[in-house]
Amino acid sequence: MNVIGDNVRRLRKIHNLNQIEFAKLIGVSQGSLSDIESGKSKPSVETVVSIHLKFGCSLEWLLNGTESQNKSVHDRSNLELNDLEKELISAFRELDANNQMEAFEIVKIKLNSNKTRVFNS
Repeated sequence: MNVIGDNVRRLRKIHNLNQIEFAKLIGVSQGSLSDIESGKSKPSVETVVSIHLKFGCSLEWLLNGTESQNKSVHDRSNLELNDLEKELISAFRELDANNQMEAFEIVKIKLNSNKTRVFNS
């Protein structure tokens, strides 16, 4: 059983990142990330903390796949927005109400598509 590796892969796919992109964000090589995801090696404490901080997932979920009291992999409310998130919000606010609803529906479709891909891989 490779809980950490499976969760790292799941998190990477949820964020639509390839191994090179994800590895760069967390400060490891693509080869190291591949070894972590496949269960050939375990991540260092520094790597686990980096993933936790960059992606807002709980350490508990990352390490053993469980969550305590209403925490979620997507709970990023305590993190600052990155530049892309700020740009998206700014652009969204410039849309009229109908286009905002259409954009929101597109995001929901993408999220559902990602969940399906993550759990089918």
